[in-house]
Amino acid sequence: MGDTGTAALIAGFPALRSGISRRLGSGAFILACVLWVAAFPQSARAEAEAETLEQLRQRHQEARATFAKTKDYGKAYKESREAAHKLISALLDHWRTLPDGVAGVPVVCREIRIVYKEMAGSPLTERHNIEKSFLARTVWPLLADDDLRPDQAVFLLELTKPQMGVRMNDRKARRGEPTEPLGWDVQGAHALALIRSGNDKKARDEITNLHGKVSINRAHNPRGSLDYGPEAGDGRYRDYTDYLQLCEALHALQAAIAHDREGARKHIAKARKLREALSPEATPLVAEAARRVKMDKD
Repeated sequence: MGDTGTAALIAGFPALRSGISRRLGSGAFILACVLWVAAFPQSARAEAEAETLEQLRQRHQEARATFAKTKDYGKAYKESREAAHKLISALLDHWRTLPDGVAGVPVVCREIRIVYKEMAGSPLTERHNIEKSFLARTVWPLLADDDLRPDQAVFLLELTKPQMGVRMNDRKARRGEPTEPLGWDVQGAHALALIRSGNDKKARDEITNLHGKVSINRAHNPRGSLDYGPEAGDGRYRDYTDYLQLCEALHALQAAIAHDREGARKHIAKARKLREALSPEATPLVAEAARRVKMDKD
């Protein structure tokens, strides 16, 4: 679950439009000039960012067309995937800045769905599982932001819907069977999206399912770990303890949002008991839970 690069690319702010339809007094004219000069860099930056988003779209189309033509699963496929990843990240960053009710929101959401579907392919493939992990990493920083609106969480809930294999493993774990660690990152992101969108019972069930699978696997292999590949960056390696800790962090956040101070404290303590150092995914959730508990106390 890595960073989406939010600071790197935000597009779509309206360009500054200014005009003077009548003569102003000298003082007002000078003030208008000062305001225009101050606003111009922001306008130029917004236009440059929008242009960059268009460039990413163009690069994605070109890379996709090249791969479709050559069927080269080496360089062409790699470049097609990289272009799609960059475009999805940029579109999500852009979408995150759009106010609720803006006409462009459904358009951006639709584009994200299309690019992802083309990239991920059939749900019953390893390729789909890999791209689902990419999506979970990409949306995690958005979900971990407590300023995320419930309507935005609903869209991320859709994007993080666990694949069929995850549900099959949920059922196996309920029978006490160890399972392949498939889609744990997706399930964690989905649980957080459920919390942010106000689906409390479903969120608890999702966390419980994930916790059950991880606990069984850890009991059979205490040193078990996962490798999400070099493209995951700092999120490449995670072990079973990281995921148990994440479950406690998710429980803590949900309890804190519900003003259950004791429950939140209990789960924070459990997370720290598993490992004093928090994982990058658990850190913002525990911090938010602790902050909410303190606010309720004050």
